[in-house]
Amino acid sequence: MIMIGGCASSAEDGYEGDGSTEVDSSSDVGEEAEAEYSGEEERADFDEDAARDTAEEEIAGESYQSIGTPYGCTQDCSGHEAGFAWRRDNGYATPGNSNSFSEGGQAFDEAVDDRVDEMRSDYENGAESEY
Repeated sequence: MIMIGGCASSAEDGYEGDGSTEVDSSSDVGEEAEAEYSGEEERADFDEDAARDTAEEEIAGESYQSIGTPYGCTQDCSGHEAGFAWRRDNGYATPGNSNSFSEGGQAFDEAVDDRVDEMRSDYENGAESEY
């Protein structure tokens, strides 16, 4: 007589004896299946590059004075406006021949960073992406 082993099941294997099988719901696979079953979709990560592109487009329509003159002005803000415009038009800030020119470029970069931070915060709080 030959006996074949390995066919029996026990409570240890999840077999309950009544035809049902116990499933370990604490596994990661169970959580994924549960989310899939409930119709919930996992949100994609915040897209920093797309947000930065959108923020640059938004800030490009502004001027140094319209963003609140973060570095102030001595007279007419022409140096700050020139640095701001240079950064907008060329895609990078550059030190100019004056502090106000450099500050204008920095102001553009800071305005973009602030807008990206705002979009990230909104996204993390459940808002749809704005990019």
